[in-house]
Amino acid sequence: MRRTISAIALLATLILSFTPAAFAAPGSSFSDVDKDYWAAKQILSLADHGIIRGGEDGRFRPADGLRRGELAKLLSEAFLLKQATGSVDFNDLSSDHWAAQFISKTIGATWMNGFPDETFRPDDATTRAQVAKILVQAKGYSLASIGTGSFTDVASAHWGQPYIEAAAENYIITGYPDGTFRPNAPITRAEAAALIYRSLVGKDFVIETSTVNEITYEKHRRFQNSGPFSIHVLKIPKYAAAATNPGLGGDRLLGLEKLSSLAKRKNAIAGVNADFFSSDGKSGCSGLLVDGQILSSPINERSHFGFSGDRSTFIDRASLVASLTFETTSGVEKTGVISWVNKARDMVPSKDTIVAYTPFYGPSTLTNGNGTEVELRVDKTVTPGSEIIGTVVDVRYGTGNKAIPLDGIVLSGIGSGKTFLTNNIWIGATVRLNFNLKPSWRDDTKAIGGGPRLVRDGRVSVENEGFESRIVSKRHPRTAIGIDPQGNLIALVVDGRMSFYSVGMTLTELAEEMKYHGAVDAMNLDGGGSSTLYFNGAVRNYPNEDKGERAINNALLWY
Repeated sequence: MRRTISAIALLATLILSFTPAAFAAPGSSFSDVDKDYWAAKQILSLADHGIIRGGEDGRFRPADGLRRGELAKLLSEAFLLKQATGSVDFNDLSSDHWAAQFISKTIGATWMNGFPDETFRPDDATTRAQVAKILVQAKGYSLASIGTGSFTDVASAHWGQPYIEAAAENYIITGYPDGTFRPNAPITRAEAAALIYRSLVGKDFVIETSTVNEITYEKHRRFQNSGPFSIHVLKIPKYAAAATNPGLGGDRLLGLEKLSSLAKRKNAIAGVNADFFSSDGKSGCSGLLVDGQILSSPINERSHFGFSGDRSTFIDRASLVASLTFETTSGVEKTGVISWVNKARDMVPSKDTIVAYTPFYGPSTLTNGNGTEVELRVDKTVTPGSEIIGTVVDVRYGTGNKAIPLDGIVLSGIGSGKTFLTNNIWIGATVRLNFNLKPSWRDDTKAIGGGPRLVRDGRVSVENEGFESRIVSKRHPRTAIGIDPQGNLIALVVDGRMSFYSVGMTLTELAEEMKYHGAVDAMNLDGGGSSTLYFNGAVRNYPNEDKGERAINNALLWY
């Protein structure tokens, strides 16, 4: 009796194929696949990405032969094959067979076919030659100008010879140590996993996409020889209804809050973690400018991502140039350098420095007793290009953690900075404070730090911004922000430190990735356990933190 796989008959099962596939959290394992097994990387990577599964007993059975129905499923899920139109008829296959929808997809892709007697034989073994042919077709390799004689047991008269040679020349398949290929031997589940993985190398798959209020989220899956990547991308049109905003944990410069909590609290559609920070509660982002006010000064002239009210955006390196000037009690004018704004004095690189603390830092300076601290009443807030007039109302020597008045600034000196303040400042002195950012930006600019620069004017350019080599050259979870030629934004997170799910990227790889997604200018943001991407109510990546999602200090949000 002939059985038909029709679009109507498959409707119930196809519903699942249009929703994200449920799969085990990264870290799949099988009791019979040791991590030293020759195909462990390929098997476990495919399993972590939900492409293959083992049995209910926790075993994969790598040495078992692969049946034709299993191959159809493996191909469908690995290559995200679409459902064939019309119907596919086989005498031995009912519409409720577990492999029916996968067989229909491979038939539609012309990668598999039935037999002359109108059967498919889903439980038959699959041969090595058959898989070689399918993968050559899947990769689109040409059969012209291929060699011969790669294997001693594949004669030119063998129907699969051109496919086997093409697969071998493109490093998808290998033979046995004795020089044979054994084309008619059943392929094992382990061999099939290895071949599928190799055929997927370098090919980018969008396995999930969703758009809310013009912001699009995409999840990409890509296998490389170095390992797999799981990449999460936000695409934000320049004039989307949701504007770009900086976010702070607990709305405090030193606050910590999970991105999911921060985004929900702000009713944000999407967000990513942003600048580097210290989790000790003393040092927030490395640079932050909001509505023209310097909330945290730049570090080491590192890159900043800036955005203004007219939706213009830019990436630029920034530095602080600041000073204090006053007359001593003897009438001598003195000028000192202010190196930092709202930075943990005990953690800044130089031990000879003056740090300016504003009310945005918090209620007190959180310093130890090794410095001198000067309290000023001031007439305005700290903005680029401003000259602030202040009056000294208090000087403390060797106490630390001075309270920061809401209408004032505290100058805290250590080393030569301490000596300068101790020897020259006096209560009642009038002090001129000058704060400038180089380069100068618009008054309505908001900017947040990070670094280093990844892409400049459409070219990969991982620039030296004083980061340690382990941050630059080793693979880690990563976050980046970029701008395309039309001014649209690209925010990206790549998972990492998961050997068989996503190995993470070096900064050069991240730069190439941002360029691939259309960025002509891009910069790195904080990575590692901080790398988090939020979209439409949920965290979409796998933050690499032992305790789950990490509380972060700052973020870029769209709302």
